[in-house]
Amino acid sequence: MASSKREIKKNLVIIGCGEHARCAVEVIEAQALYNIFGFVTNSESELGKICYGYPVLCLDDQLTDMCKENRDIGHYFLGIGVASGSMLGRVSIYQRLDKILSPANVIAPESVISRYSTIGEGIFIEPYVRISNGVKLGNHCIVQSFTAINHDQTIGDNVLIGCNVAMAGESVGSHTTIADGATIGFKKSIGSNCLITDGTVVTKDLPNNVVAYGNPAKTLPRDRLDLSAGK
Repeated sequence: MASSKREIKKNLVIIGCGEHARCAVEVIEAQALYNIFGFVTNSESELGKICYGYPVLCLDDQLTDMCKENRDIGHYFLGIGVASGSMLGRVSIYQRLDKILSPANVIAPESVISRYSTIGEGIFIEPYVRISNGVKLGNHCIVQSFTAINHDQTIGDNVLIGCNVAMAGESVGSHTTIADGATIGFKKSIGSNCLITDGTVVTKDLPNNVVAYGNPAKTLPRDRLDLSAGK
């Protein structure tokens, strides 16, 4: 009789205890590839608490030592999302974490991702996302529920695409945020470090470092608004 090997789940820590960190718990559990070892925090007041049934283990600057003591921890999930409209604050965090652990891809089983697409590392894809063929999704991106990315688009690193976004464009530069309900028109390109606000309809190419709003989209230079936290 043929023997069957049971796949051993890999231990994972979640970085952060906020909304973005907590919303990943159910997806990680449903994906069933990783055991959640616990949370890592930057707040001493959260230490020792239980978050969705998992312990808050240590402070950020104690992570390296904890991993040396627990060699079976191999992966992390970055549970820190957009801050003040900017994704740039995440960059130094994942660059440091990548030297300690491997970034996990957390992908909801309810989402549909073409086998002819390319997915980077450290990705979070929430339930009911559709990613079509020919899409190239960079590292450390977040794609939220009920969003559709049409075929043959290139998405840079550290991009947040919100809920209910319709994307028929061509490319999105790194560190850009596309907020809930936005529509990206056919073969339109969006630059790096942009903020596409809720419900915006993009009907022309956008350069780097702009805030887009309205239908059709109007733009402001990003430095006109206080949205560059972490730059």
